Amino acid sequence: MLSIDSKQVKTIEKKFLDEIKNLRSLWPKEQISLEELNKGKKSILLFSDDYHIFDENETNNIIQLIPPYFWKFMKVPILLKYNRDDEGRSWYNVMGDTWQKRFVEILLRGNYTIYGIEEINPEEFIKLIKKYKSLIFVSINA
Repeated sequence: MLSIDSKQVKTIEKKFLDEIKNLRSLWPKEQISLEELNKGKKSILLFSDDYHIFDENETNNIIQLIPPYFWKFMKVPILLKYNRDDEGRSWYNVMGDTWQKRFVEILLRGNYTIYGIEEINPEEFIKLIKKYKSLIFVSINA
C-alpha cells in the first residue's frame, strides 16, 4: 500500500493551487464590444495584466459578418465553458448574455434566433476555433 505523509499532500496541493492560479491569470479580465473592435481596439487585458491581441483577419471577418446594429451588444472574446458528463458526452456552453449566444449562432449558422445558442457540440466548437482562434477562450467545468 502506498503511503503519503501530510508534507507530501501539502506539496501536491500547493502545486495544484499554483497551477489553477496560473491558468486563471490567462483568462480575460475584460471583453470589448464589436463597436470598440471596429474603432480600432484590437486587444484585451488578461488577469495576468498581459495583453491578448486579436488576429486582424479574424476581427475583419467578424466585422463583415455581424450587422453593425449588433456591434454595441456583442463582445469579444467569446467565452465558452467545456463540460463532460459521466457517460463521456462533451459540449460547450456559451458564457454570457443572450447577445453572446446570438453572436455564436450567427458565426455558426449565419442567422440567429430569439435566444441564440446556449450549447454547442465538439464539431461546432472545432468549426469556430478553426476560424476564430484568437477570439475564443475556453474554461473547464470543475
